[in-house]
Amino acid sequence: MASGAWDGLIVLGLLIILLVLGVRKLRPRMHIPWTTGGIVVCFIFVVLLLWAWSNR
Repeated sequence: MASGAWDGLIVLGLLIILLVLGVRKLRPRMHIPWTTGGIVVCFIFVVLLLWAWSNR
C-alpha cells in the first residue's frame, strides 16, 4: 500500500547520509559557510517542497 512512501524515505535517508559524508570530505579543502546540520536541514526542506509540489 504505502511501499512507495517507504521507498522515498529510504532514498531520502541515503541521500542525506551521502550529503553529510560529502560535506565532511570537502570541508577541509574548501570553505563552506554553513554547518553540516544547516545543509541537511536545507536539503530536507527542498525535498519536502518538491514532494508537496508534485502531490498538489
